[in-house]
Amino acid sequence: MKILVDPKIKRLFYTVALIFFSFLLLSFFLFTLDITQTAGFGLTLFLMTGIAVVGVMFLYFNDQYKTMENAISQIKDYTAGNPAARIECDEEGELNRLFHEVNALVAILNAHAENEERAKRFMKDTLSDISHQLKTPLAALNIYNGIIQQEAGDVESIQEFAALSEQELERIETLVQNLLKITKLDAGTIVLEKTVENVSELMMQIERRFAFQACQEGKTLSFSGDESLTLLCDRTWLTEAVGNLLKNALDHTQAGDRITVQNALPGRKMEKEKSGQAGASAAISSLIRGDVHQ
Repeated sequence: MKILVDPKIKRLFYTVALIFFSFLLLSFFLFTLDITQTAGFGLTLFLMTGIAVVGVMFLYFNDQYKTMENAISQIKDYTAGNPAARIECDEEGELNRLFHEVNALVAILNAHAENEERAKRFMKDTLSDISHQLKTPLAALNIYNGIIQQEAGDVESIQEFAALSEQELERIETLVQNLLKITKLDAGTIVLEKTVENVSELMMQIERRFAFQACQEGKTLSFSGDESLTLLCDRTWLTEAVGNLLKNALDHTQAGDRITVQNALPGRKMEKEKSGQAGASAAISSLIRGDVHQ
């Protein structure tokens, strides 16, 4: 019987059975004796047996009550915000099985809470990063607007910086689209739009974006590599990733430094050089998963 798996219930049954067996044995012994007050002794023995059974039952249910109170206390402790709260369930029995399942449920809830917390931190960091990235094109637009106002009589300069302004506006639009993509990514519905792109053309686009900033800061940008190299990738995400690396290079170099970007097959390097010495590098192929074509 499964009910007898619980040692406390088993002990209760054995104790009650022993009491009744003792009562029967003593009753039989009394009736075999020639005692005038057999009925009185029998009644007394019956009452003592009843009291013993009630006492054993009281001790058992009192122990069960304390166990349930401890379980309720642990559950209240968990709902109050203590993720480490657990119900003791080291013994066998149906009640301890129930406690074990409650502990398993608590572990699952903690895992879900940790995942939610990681997702919130990821979203917070991502939004902070995109907010930081938005400052660069906005600052560039302010500079271009000031130059256009100063060069109001120079049509060629106005056209050049109007084109740069349009490029920065496109970048802002891209960042906003990235926010939408991150929302889709969080929902698990994002799809990378992979196409075969010429890496050299992508690098030229990135160079045009940062050429004016590098000129203003007195730094030199140098792009080189195989012009026929193509990559199966998402154009928007790849240009944004490489652009972030280049922006970091500009932020951490000084006037007169040279920043070199090289596109190459996996295994070769995209380098950042400072004062003629190689710095940190990373392979373009590590920025996005895709296939390289030649």
